Amino acid sequence: MKLFPISALAGAVIFSLPNSLSAQEANSEIADTFSEEAEQIVILGSRRPGRSVVESNVPIDLIGEDTLQAGGFTDISRQLQNVVPSFNYYQPSLVDGTEHIKPASLRGLAPDQTLVLLNGRRFHSSAILNLNGTAGRGSVSVDLNAIPSAAIKRVEILRDGAAAQYGSDAIAGVINIITKDDSEGGAISVSGGSYYTTVDGVPELVGVQVDDTGAVVGNGSSRVAGVYGDDISRNDGENYTISGNWGLQLSSDGYVNISAEYAHANRTSRGGYDDGDTYPKNEDGSFDLREIDADRDRFYYGLPETESYTLLGSAGYVFNNGIEAYSTVTFQDKDSLSGAFYREASDEALLIQEIYPDGFTPRILAEIKDYSVLAGIKGSADIWDYNASVVTGKNTVDYTTSNTANATYLLDTPTRFYGGELASTQTTLSFDASRYIDLDSLYSPISFAMGIEYRQDAFQITAGDEEAYTNRQMTDESGNPIFDESGNPVYPTNSLFAQGAIYFSDAAEVDEDRHAYAFYVDVDSDITEAWNIALAGRFEDYSDFGTTLNGKIATRYTFNDGFALRGSISSGFRAPSLQQQFYTSISTNFVDGVAYEVGTIASTSAAAVALGGEQLDAEESTNYSIGFTWTVTDKLNITADAYRIEIDDRIVLSETLGDSDDEAVIVQQVFADNNIEGVGAVRFFMNGVNSVTEGVDVVANYTAGTVLNGDLSLSLGANYNNTDVSDVVATAGPSDLFEPDQLFARRERERLENAAPEVKANLTANWRGDALSLMFRTNYYGEVTQPGTTQEGDVTVDAAFIVDVEAGYLFTDNLEGKVGVNNLLDKYPESAVITDQPNPGQFDYIIPFPNFSPYGFQGRYAYAKVTYSF
Repeated sequence: MKLFPISALAGAVIFSLPNSLSAQEANSEIADTFSEEAEQIVILGSRRPGRSVVESNVPIDLIGEDTLQAGGFTDISRQLQNVVPSFNYYQPSLVDGTEHIKPASLRGLAPDQTLVLLNGRRFHSSAILNLNGTAGRGSVSVDLNAIPSAAIKRVEILRDGAAAQYGSDAIAGVINIITKDDSEGGAISVSGGSYYTTVDGVPELVGVQVDDTGAVVGNGSSRVAGVYGDDISRNDGENYTISGNWGLQLSSDGYVNISAEYAHANRTSRGGYDDGDTYPKNEDGSFDLREIDADRDRFYYGLPETESYTLLGSAGYVFNNGIEAYSTVTFQDKDSLSGAFYREASDEALLIQEIYPDGFTPRILAEIKDYSVLAGIKGSADIWDYNASVVTGKNTVDYTTSNTANATYLLDTPTRFYGGELASTQTTLSFDASRYIDLDSLYSPISFAMGIEYRQDAFQITAGDEEAYTNRQMTDESGNPIFDESGNPVYPTNSLFAQGAIYFSDAAEVDEDRHAYAFYVDVDSDITEAWNIALAGRFEDYSDFGTTLNGKIATRYTFNDGFALRGSISSGFRAPSLQQQFYTSISTNFVDGVAYEVGTIASTSAAAVALGGEQLDAEESTNYSIGFTWTVTDKLNITADAYRIEIDDRIVLSETLGDSDDEAVIVQQVFADNNIEGVGAVRFFMNGVNSVTEGVDVVANYTAGTVLNGDLSLSLGANYNNTDVSDVVATAGPSDLFEPDQLFARRERERLENAAPEVKANLTANWRGDALSLMFRTNYYGEVTQPGTTQEGDVTVDAAFIVDVEAGYLFTDNLEGKVGVNNLLDKYPESAVITDQPNPGQFDYIIPFPNFSPYGFQGRYAYAKVTYSF
């Protein structure tokens, strides 16, 4: 469906009509109407000034500072997770880059199908491409946590397709973060907390079994027989945050508002103990006696250790001619340290026991830097209001892996490797203009807006240390390289490259960019006193995949002062990210003794094209929404909205083609026919599937009034959401050598369909007296399935209630203290460790909880916070 021509025609007609009412005059006339709801006025959903949440013809959540700050978390992602039912934020572990910038999403869609704005302007994405087996696999997300929570005035969430209004990515909706603009006062907060938890279903290894002779008893060929006790208790993840916000007067007509935050968090450990052998076995096959005292808490499964410095400054100044200049600057420097899989000293292939006699766990350090600069002017010129701005943002991630080795270098190996850098940059220039037109035939003036936009995206991969991605060939006594009978190089071990490292080779280096132009029109009018209709249309032209036209119709009919119906239909799109188009990560594997380059490659590379790869096109969507707003009484308001989102040509990552014997023969023959040498198993992005997402959002707010000498308010939110892959549309290879199910197999399909719980809801009660305040919140997470390659390998996360409580006390007018507990009942997903079985799997102990758990697997968290306001 393409609605653009309708709205474009309407815009052209209105633009040509004689003007009788300027935007400023119209704003003056309607000012009284909205004065009582001033705090509810939002920017999203319509470019008509003065539109409130209650009056919107599309569903919008408005989340204020107090609501966000309630609870122990200081990062915006987890704050939103607790208060917005359709918002999901997973916290996986042992997933490489995704562990450092975790994906967040709306309505169960991919993270990059939600547009993020900062003060109404597009915010840049992160450089990381999520490649591991988590929700959001194959997507690029925005790092919301690059914005300090102390700077946020409110968050607006538009839960409706809005690509026709705001451009690419706005398929699931739009998140607009509004920062503080106070010109005086401020606050300083110090908070800290720790996890106090019993890891449910994961027993503590209290010893290793030995027989009467003192020999270590085995439990399988490479595992010792452990002696287990009660479930593990942990007190870890100690963290503290120091944040401040200051408002300063800039002359008499401006302001400067600055927020700063320092945060440090120790890692958490939620895995069990590793009962695999640590040391090489004795000649008679018995275990080395050092197994008795070996450290078996050696997997880093939990939250990473982090340290971050985050700044945000905003400023505005109104000149004598009425023109306002404004700016917002953000900066974050963050280090995040996680672990890879433990490498046993018993692994003879490593041949480096002299360096790591007890084995080693590689440590992956991600050094993340993120900044953005927004500057603009706005004002009025005759009959038009205008707003012009430029914003540029960049996210870089540098990887360094320590406590590791490249075994092919034997004892000459470095133990620390620089893996390279990912960088993503975005620059957007925007110009918006709006006016009002008064027509006698309509109940209210027509709000007409139009604008143009230019955007440039860039993506780079820079290679790391050569020793990380190359292997040193064996040589003879004269120093000459050794080859086997087939002429292939011989290495001293089958363990290749830097162990557990994230690295990029020189063959993976990328430096790509693109640009896009856009033009939009937006029309909003009350046709009668009861009926409002809004039209929007957008044309975009991308330098890589071409043009797209999209439109939207939204309407609202008010039956009485308390009840209104609303609905919308829109078409949308999402442009393929440069990461999806060009990300390359190549390593060498051996297939039948022959070295091949294997990994993720660009869909337009020669190897991918030979298998059916091509230039990615935009995803196309059609959104339908219908709902109502009902002000039952002055104290109770209810909204409910049903939606259907159809997405065609979704961009997904293919299965690895050529990693099985049968496929390897096909792939190598295709490459031989096309004179492509040295490339083996590959995977690449494709416009591979169509999907349908359906759901319902319900929000209710109740102000109970005075209860026990204090004010009590209640809020309830619920989301039902279901996504189905309606069709796998891609094929690959000459004459379709690979069937669709080979390109996008069961597990990938299930991951896409199970990216969010089918039902999520929250209930929050806030009570405030003269000095004492209390908060009770419970979130309900419905069942989620983490898929395996077969149905037998699926892991189900049962439905759960997560309870948070908080108490605050106002010691003086300026000083408030709070204490609280998140996940009060210490709820975990069901552990994979089945203790009544004689031989649970080794990794059932080490990685006992699924990464798909929508509420994580960290357990009970207690905290305290002190805030001084001035």
